[in-house]
Amino acid sequence: MEDTWSYHRAKIYDKTGRRWHFVTHNYFPAAGEDEPREYYFRDEDATEFGVLRFDRIKDNPYRDFAAIKAKILQNAPFRRSLLDDATRSIWRKHWK
Repeated sequence: MEDTWSYHRAKIYDKTGRRWHFVTHNYFPAAGEDEPREYYFRDEDATEFGVLRFDRIKDNPYRDFAAIKAKILQNAPFRRSLLDDATRSIWRKHWK
């Protein structure tokens, strides 16, 4: 299965002024296979790392990336449930 990584270049801040970075991991499955999607995020200070995964893009309850981003930034308990320090390694890729 082919895949791509998309770094979101827009400067994104939460309501406290912390800057956040987002990357979308897109997969391109063969015909008939489910399409997974992953949204990685981290704060500017590289102290919080997380990921929101959907095994099937159809399972995504949010209408678009803006809604996902808003949910992660505005809902601290939701964001904490997604934290995964193991995702720190994906930020070593060079998207910029």
